[in-house]
Amino acid sequence: MRASQSETRVNLQTLGARGCLLVAWLCLPVFASGCFASAANAQALDTSRLPRVAGAKEIYASAPTTIYTVPDPVAQTTEAAGRKLAADGWLQYSAPNTAQAQNPDVQVLSFKKGPQALSVLVTVAPGQGKSANVNYGVKPLANDLPFPPEAADIAFDPNKPYLACVGGQPIDGMLDFFHKALGASGWSPVSAVADQKTEKNAHVFFVRSGQPPLLLVLQRGDDGKTRVELQGVSAEQLAAETRQAKLTAAPGAAPSGVAAVAKAEEPKAPSDETSDAILKQAQQMVSDATAQALSGAKAPAAAPVPGGLVESLGALAGNVASIPLPETAEDVAFDGTEGKLEFSSTSSVQAVAAFYRAAMKPLGWKEQPSVINRSNMVELDFSKAGKDLSLTIMQLGPKVNVTGSGAGLVDAAASAPAAAQDLEAEETAGFPVPKNHTMSGSEETPFRRGLTASVPADMDTVLAFYRRELAKRNWKEQQTPAAVIKPDQSQLTFTSPDGPAVLKLLHKDRETAITLVVRDQAKAASAGMLPKPGQAKLLFGNMLDADAVITVAGQTIKVAAGAGKNGPDGPTLDVPPGKYKVAIKIGSQPAKTEEADVGADEIWGLLVGPGGVLPLQMY
Repeated sequence: MRASQSETRVNLQTLGARGCLLVAWLCLPVFASGCFASAANAQALDTSRLPRVAGAKEIYASAPTTIYTVPDPVAQTTEAAGRKLAADGWLQYSAPNTAQAQNPDVQVLSFKKGPQALSVLVTVAPGQGKSANVNYGVKPLANDLPFPPEAADIAFDPNKPYLACVGGQPIDGMLDFFHKALGASGWSPVSAVADQKTEKNAHVFFVRSGQPPLLLVLQRGDDGKTRVELQGVSAEQLAAETRQAKLTAAPGAAPSGVAAVAKAEEPKAPSDETSDAILKQAQQMVSDATAQALSGAKAPAAAPVPGGLVESLGALAGNVASIPLPETAEDVAFDGTEGKLEFSSTSSVQAVAAFYRAAMKPLGWKEQPSVINRSNMVELDFSKAGKDLSLTIMQLGPKVNVTGSGAGLVDAAASAPAAAQDLEAEETAGFPVPKNHTMSGSEETPFRRGLTASVPADMDTVLAFYRRELAKRNWKEQQTPAAVIKPDQSQLTFTSPDGPAVLKLLHKDRETAITLVVRDQAKAASAGMLPKPGQAKLLFGNMLDADAVITVAGQTIKVAAGAGKNGPDGPTLDVPPGKYKVAIKIGSQPAKTEEADVGADEIWGLLVGPGGVLPLQMY
C-alpha cells in the first residue's frame, strides 16, 4: 500500500522570465496543493505573512506560496517551523490511517487554522551544506471541520468529512463548541436523537442541506481528556437511529436516551439473505453497538446458543495466518504485510469469540476491555509486547464474518523486503521506478534531469532492480573510484545514451531512498557550457533590476541586472571542485555571503535574488 505518495515534476526550461530558475529549483518538490489551491482559499490565506524560522532568508513570497532558506538542518528546521506556527494559532494534523515515507531529507507538515489549511515542506537546500528550504503552500479544503481549542493528536481528512482528536473540555463544553462551530456553517443537530449523552459519553447527528449527515461521538476518559470523532455517515444509519429513538419515546417503551437505544431489541437476520438485507442488518448492528458503547453501561453478556452451551472449537490445520484460526474458518484472506485478516465461519459469534479468548492467552496476548459484546457482534482487542490487534466478529446472514487488523497481525516473513524479481518497473519522467514506491518526484534543467523516489525494499533488491532496468536502456555501469556499495548506501556511475549518470541509494527504516541523475552532455557542449575536464563551471545570473558584484574563488565578477533571466547568457567561471564562499554586493547594501559545494565536471548556476546568491546544479 502506498503511503502519502507525492508525484512532482517541474521543467525549468518552460518557466517565464520573471518566474525564473531562482524559484524553479526550490519548487521541484513543492506540493500540488500549493499550486492548485482554490481561489477562495488562496485569497483567505496569505502565506507571505506567516511566521518564519529564525535566520530565514526569503527566496520567493506570494499569497499562495512562500519559500525561504534556513541555515539549520531539516529536522531542526521542521521542529522550529512547527513551534512558530503553533504559537500563531495553527494546529498540526496528520492524515487518518496513513503513514509517511521515512526520508530524513524531506519533512511534510499539515496545519489548519479556522477555515484555512497550510502545507509545509522542508527539504535540504541544494549546494548549501546542511541548510534547509521551507515551503509554505495554501492547501484547499473540500471539507472544513472545526478543530476544538487546544486539540491534540489530530487526524483530519480535508477531502472527506473525518476528524479525530483529543481535547481537555468536558462533554458539555465539547458539545457546546461543536453546536456553535457547526451551526455557524449551516449544520443543525437532529432533535430526535440529539439528547443522547451522559457525563462520560455523547453522540449527536448533524444535518445540512445537500450534505451527508455527520455523527459526533465524544468519550470522556479517566485521564480527564475527551476523545472526539466527527465523521460523515449514511442517511440510512441516521434514519435507523431516528426510528429507534421514536420507538423508545412511545408510551410503554423503555426509557429514552442512549440507554434506551442500547436496550433496544436487536434486529433478526432475515430468512432470505439478499445483499441489501445483509447490508442493512450490518448497519443497524453497528449503530446498536455504537449506542451501547456511548451509554457507559456495562456490556450485556453474550447470548448463549440454544441449550445454554457454546460450541467448543479447535484450531484449523494448515493455518496461513499469523494467529490461530478456528477449525470452521472458511474463505480465509490474510495479508501479513499490511496486518489484515478476514474469514467467515458457520459457528456462532460466541463460539468464535470463545475460541480466540482461549487461544490467544497461552500465546502471551492480553485481552483489553471492549464494550461491544453482543449476541450478533463482538469486538476483541489484544496486546502483546507493544503490538496490538483487533478482531470484529459479526453475524451476517447464516454465517459469521471475522475481520482483523493491527500490528500484531503483521507477519515478519511476509513483510520482509521483496525479492529483486518481484519489483516491477513503471515510468516516471523517462526513468524506471519500482511500482510499489511510496514517493517519487523529478526535476529537469537545460542540461540535467533527475529522479528521486523511495521504495520499501532493501538495498540489494533496489540495486539489482536498477542494474537490470538500466541495462535494458543501454546504460553501461562504470567501475570508477566514486563507486560505493555498502549495506546502507551505494553510489554507481553509468554512461547513458544522453551522457554520464549517477545512481545513489540510501537505506534507512525499511525504505531505500533513490536519487538518479543523468547529464545531457551533447546539449551542454552545443551551448558551450561544458566545464574543463576535472573542473566545475559556475554560471552567474541576476534576477534583480540592479547590477550585482560577486566574489568567489578569488575572482570578482560583475553581473548585470537581468543577466540569465532568459537563458544561460551570464558570465561564467571555471574553478576546481570544492567548497566556496560566495559574497554578493548590491549597490550600498551590506554584503551577503553564501556557501557553494561544487563537484568535478559539474555546472552550477549562482543566481542573484532577493535573498542573496542561490546555487543551482544545472549539470
